[in-house]
Parts: sequence; C-alpha cells; structure tokens
Amino acid sequence: MKFLQALFILFAVNATAQSELGIGIATIKYTSNSVLNLYAAAYDKEPKQVIQFYQDEVTGSPDIRDIESVEKWLKPEGFFLDYDQLVFRCKSEERFWIEVIVNNETGESYWIRKTKSVDLDTWEGFLKNAFMISRNSFPQEIKAQPNDSARTIPFDGEDCFQVKSMKGDWIQIFTGSHCDDDGNPIKSGWIRWKQENEILIDYFLTS
Repeated sequence: MKFLQALFILFAVNATAQSELGIGIATIKYTSNSVLNLYAAAYDKEPKQVIQFYQDEVTGSPDIRDIESVEKWLKPEGFFLDYDQLVFRCKSEERFWIEVIVNNETGESYWIRKTKSVDLDTWEGFLKNAFMISRNSFPQEIKAQPNDSARTIPFDGEDCFQVKSMKGDWIQIFTGSHCDDDGNPIKSGWIRWKQENEILIDYFLTS
C-alpha cells in the first residue's frame, strides 16, 4: 500500500471494549499547561479526577503528571501524547457539558466542560474526516447496498478506504485518491463499521 507523503496515526480501538459507542467522539487538544477536570456529574463544583499536563524536558512534548496512577482508570478511545490528542467516546451532552467514557473496558464515564479545546463530532462526521479506514473483522465482504443479502463487490486489493456516508451499522466506502488501488478501486461499496458495541474497522487520522 502506498500513500502520498503525509503523517498519519492509527487510533487503535480496544478489542476488549465493552462500553457503549455513545453519540460520537470528543477529541481533546491540549498543551503542556493544560488541566482537564473530570466531574462525577454535570454542574458539580469539584472534579472527581484531574488530568494535569506538563512539559517533559526529555521528550520535549507534553506528558501527564502521576501517569502511572492515571493509567489505572484512564483507558479511552485513543490517547496519543506525541500528537497532543486525547480521544473519548461521548455518551451524552448537555448545553455546557459532555459526558465522556474514560474507560472503554468498564464503561466508566465522567463529565467535562465544553471549551474551545474540545471538538465534539458524530461518529459519521468523525469517520468521514478519517485519512483512511480498513476492515479489522474478516471475512467481511463489500456489498453493493447496506444489507447482507446485497450483491458482493469483488475486491482483492489492500484496504485503503474513505467514508462517503453512514446508514445505521453500515458505511459507504470508496478508495481514497491517496491510495495505491492496483487498478481495482472501489468507487462505491458498503461494509459494516460496527455490530452492537463492537467496532469492525480500524481508522487512521492525519496528525
């Protein structure tokens, strides 16, 4: 598989995740001076947990204070210190608050305030913005329509797709222009992106 020159990172999905997918994805962008307060309930005065960042002089990038303790309860959708992004599944939202799942294994959730550093998106919007997606559950056939009985589209290339639309558990995919299609691009096809709480794809984002 060949790509145009671009940096990208894999937002790895926890294969043992038991938590619900929620209403979308909340991406937290932070700096070495950021403090993320997590509350047991919206409008609480005192946080239940606090994630405090600092500048690591060895790596030259932000890190988390007391990270050994934080990692015991923090198992989010994605956590990439090198790219200054922390990604949560969003369980629900209110006017000034977002309920995020902080532990994908247990489903534990806290509330955070909506700020300029929090980017909230639906799953459809999030996946449409992905640099590429691929199937992680095989054998999953590519269908002409979003149902199991639809015609199967022959494809023997490497997965390098982008998302055009979503319909329930299904996403409409096409071969991205930055992919090496080996003369066999997918112009339009459908695959399942989830089944209940299990995600059936891997997704990549540009850094």
